[in-house]
Amino acid sequence: MSLIPVEGHSGLYRDSNTNAIINKNKTEYESYKARKKKVDDEKNKIKNIEDELNDVRNDLNEIKILLQRLSEKWIQIKLV
Repeated sequence: MSLIPVEGHSGLYRDSNTNAIINKNKTEYESYKARKKKVDDEKNKIKNIEDELNDVRNDLNEIKILLQRLSEKWIQIKLV
């Protein structure tokens, strides 16, 4: 494997066989992984909040339907 330095990016090298970019700077790589994890955690948090919101919406719709049915039955009972 032959590594060619990437211009303007210290610690980055291109593998001449696979054309892949390799980061040989461990500190930068660990920093990248921490940033990626933070972004992924935020995305998961937003997804969970969206799922919970949808659950609440569905529950409210069910409650609304039940209240409408109760109201209709109450009106029918009052008319009898």
